Amino acid sequence: MSDNNKKRKLFKFPWQYKEGFVISLLLIILGSILGLITKEPINFPGFPTNLSFVITYTLLLTAIYKFERNNKVVQWLSGIPAAVSSIILFTALSLILGIVPQVNTGVVLKDDIFFSLGLKHMATSWLLVFGYFFFMTSLGFATVKMFMPFKKKKLGILFSHLGLYIIIIAGIAGSGDAMRTYFSLEKDAIPTNIVRDFYSDKMYKTPFKLKLREFNIIEYNPKIVLVKSKNDSLIFPDNNKHFIAGDSLTGEFQEWKIKVVKYLKSSYPTDSLYSNFTEANYIGSLPSALVEIYNKNNELINKDWITAGNFVWYRKNIAVNDNYYFAMLKPEPKEFSSAVTAFLPDGTSENFIIKVNKPKTIMGWKIYQTGYDTTRGKWSNQSILEAGKDPWLPVVYSGIFLLIIGAFYLFWLGGTTIKNEDEITNKN
Repeated sequence: MSDNNKKRKLFKFPWQYKEGFVISLLLIILGSILGLITKEPINFPGFPTNLSFVITYTLLLTAIYKFERNNKVVQWLSGIPAAVSSIILFTALSLILGIVPQVNTGVVLKDDIFFSLGLKHMATSWLLVFGYFFFMTSLGFATVKMFMPFKKKKLGILFSHLGLYIIIIAGIAGSGDAMRTYFSLEKDAIPTNIVRDFYSDKMYKTPFKLKLREFNIIEYNPKIVLVKSKNDSLIFPDNNKHFIAGDSLTGEFQEWKIKVVKYLKSSYPTDSLYSNFTEANYIGSLPSALVEIYNKNNELINKDWITAGNFVWYRKNIAVNDNYYFAMLKPEPKEFSSAVTAFLPDGTSENFIIKVNKPKTIMGWKIYQTGYDTTRGKWSNQSILEAGKDPWLPVVYSGIFLLIIGAFYLFWLGGTTIKNEDEITNKN
């Protein structure tokens, strides 16, 4: 490093990396102070305010660069030192977002200094706003710089910069219009278009109505586990494999062996003592198993029916001794789905099935199967369907597409063109 660079005073042109780091620190301090003053999360406004902001901000960056490109601050903001500084700040704030536990959207923690600073709601904090602003301003000027003057050899870098700019600014602006809500549908109830926000008590209306015709669950066979009576703690087999109920199955637990003599997937107890079960598939029926318990000498210790219980019947276990007993766990869902009818504004209707990981798109809304009444299990008459929309998602996809084109362009033309583009960029 030359003596001139060593003696250069802070914020004396030309600015370098240290000015970028000082600006980053000042932005962090400013964001923290505003957080302590407001003590509230901030949210990006929705349409049409967000669209107006994006257009105005982009045009402003373009106009400033066009008419003030020789301004030393603008030159620095469109250069590498500002880009590196803003990226480091942006990355550091993103790491905090990923490391520090975040509260749910809409939750406000009073008298919590870490919340007020924004560390527990980073995505809606002033810290991230200033980090985004620094990064997007640097990226925006750099993008305009690639376009003015336009040269074909700069297309690769231009597409890459423009794609990244579109992805981030559309992601930020789109947060004001993105919605995550849910339908709570009851079987054969009146069709509804009322949805509730996942993070608050706010309710909204969708342009279509939904009606639940049927809810279905396919269940795995239940697990049978050994339980310590003193604290009801589960003890799994030494091989750490779960013992699944089924006809003529056996499993070893410590010094005991359990054998399933008979398994009924859907049954009813025949008496109040649960001394026997009969196969039946009515509302409230549940899995049951007749099991035998043997000691290490293969001597029968106990034989009885066990069941996990449900919203109609209580559970029944089988004792090994005063310290241990075997119990059946409630069956886990293998697949659950809803038969739904959608009523559209034009008077038409559509029947469809929604399954987990198989959503349905209706008028720009994505409908997902997410839940049901777990207390009733497979006999649930309720279905929880998530309804989400993000109208800015196609814009984000267009940015990704431009980013891919830019990467392909640079890869296709090879290192010589990249070197030429760097030379052109430095000259400008």
